[in-house]
Formats: sequence, C-alpha cells, structure tokens
Amino acid sequence: MNDISPSLVKQVKKYLAPSQLALVNDALMVLDNLKKNHVNDYSFLVAPISKAYEGYLKDFFLKIGIIDNYSYQSDRFRVGKTLNPSLRYKRFSIYQKLADLSRTGEEMAEKLWTAWKYGRNEIFHFFPNKLKFLSRQDALDRITMLLSAINDSGKFYQEYINGTLL
Repeated sequence: MNDISPSLVKQVKKYLAPSQLALVNDALMVLDNLKKNHVNDYSFLVAPISKAYEGYLKDFFLKIGIIDNYSYQSDRFRVGKTLNPSLRYKRFSIYQKLADLSRTGEEMAEKLWTAWKYGRNEIFHFFPNKLKFLSRQDALDRITMLLSAINDSGKFYQEYINGTLL
C-alpha cells in the first residue's frame, strides 16, 4: 500500500495555518498507527484533512481577494456552495471568480471543486444506496487529492501575487 508522499506533505505545510497543520499531522499520525491494523471504513482519516482543507480554502479565497472579511468570518459562508460549478453563474460563485482571474483560473477552480467533492462531500454526506466505505488506499488517495489541491492552489496564489499568472 502506498503512503502519502513526504515531499507533498512538506510542500503543503508552508501553505497551512498552524491549526490546519495540526489537523493534517493528526491524520498522518493515526494513519501511521493503523499500518498494522485493519478497519472497515477509513473515512475518518480523511475528516481532519477535509477540515484543514476547508480552513485553507477560506484563507486562500480571502488572500486572493475573492471573498471579503465578512464572508470569511461568517458562519453562513459555504465553501461547497460557492465552489460548485453548477452554480457558477450566481453572483456569489467562487468558481466563476477564480475562472475570471486568469487563463488557468477555471482549471484551478475545477481542481478545488473536485477535491472538495471527493474529499469531503462524498465522505460526510449520506446518499441513499451510495454508502461509501473507504479502503485504506481510497483514504490515502482522497488525502493526496486534498493535499495536492492545497499545494497547487498555493502555487497559483504565489503566481498571482508575483504577477506571473496569465
């Protein structure tokens, strides 16, 4: 079985706030402790990474200027709703705002949405007749997807502030 790439974890750490990093470290520690044991559903390993991802996305959206401090602080702001490409033509659409930022903005929005959908929504929401039991590898894949989305959007932000984002 594959593990999470140490180089990916190292790269992602520079983009996370301390509370988000603590969640990632917790999940990696539990994952490591379960190497010799088996559970039926590893979804719980994705939970702290998903929580860190949500916090990171709010930070990212604020820093890049596509949400204001009021939305950032609000307990009514919903990342999933604003990232959903099906709602991209609504005035609150983060997906559309990212797409409008640059030529690569829509690709970034899609990557963030996909990570959200598979790394959070499918894990935490109940869908009749579609109950997800994640194997260890499934959980590792979802965690890697979330960490990759953080890493890629961190690079996107660096290009944005350096003025090299076209």
